[in-house]
Amino acid sequence: MDPFKTGIRAIDETAGGIPPASNLLLLAPPFTGADRLAYQLTHPGKNDYTIVISADGDALDVKDSFGLSREDSHRLWVVDCITRTMEPTATDSDQVKYVASPVDLTGMGIKVTRILEEIKEIEAAAGTGEVPRVRICVNSLSSFLIYSKLEAIYRFFHILSARVRRMNGVAVYLLNPAAVDEKTISTIEQLMNGVIRISEEDGGDGVRTLDLRTKGGVVVRDVRYRILGNALVVIEA
Repeated sequence: MDPFKTGIRAIDETAGGIPPASNLLLLAPPFTGADRLAYQLTHPGKNDYTIVISADGDALDVKDSFGLSREDSHRLWVVDCITRTMEPTATDSDQVKYVASPVDLTGMGIKVTRILEEIKEIEAAAGTGEVPRVRICVNSLSSFLIYSKLEAIYRFFHILSARVRRMNGVAVYLLNPAAVDEKTISTIEQLMNGVIRISEEDGGDGVRTLDLRTKGGVVVRDVRYRILGNALVVIEA
């Protein structure tokens, strides 16, 4: 299976993209455009589907951030973990599944499984004969850790990361390193085969730097970017 393209030239040219069966931890301080970067990395390609598990924004916010055309909107699915805390009667739609709260890890697992089944049905109906390519974005681990203990979070995402590997997908997990201790970071890193680190300082010009390292030996350094409006703009050397 071909690597997943990211739209970030330094990653796509140096590494060919993100290898299938990858779980990447995105370590990013606040106000660094981490969610915009994560959405860029998991933006569905021509033959891909994306699932966002969101405890940081509701489904409408997520869909607006991806900005997909009407023709491509079926490629984005959202597991909304916060809306029902305010609107208990919110009901599932074709592209949005709700769980009671960020504590409901079991419910999240059920909804992700249901979405994957529906994606398989879509591909089967299309008669392509291809295995669906799936990208997953978790936004964010920091929020889930507010509601649940590390042990419960680890168990749930251990299962999810294993599923990503089995289906040759790619997943990006956001985590604010300032919100947790080193033990938490090292524990979660055990589930990953790559880490993306975002610089804390922006030099006053809004430009951030990311480094990508994977256990498979992929290294991409000093990718500079800034957020303009709702867009991630990579600054080429």
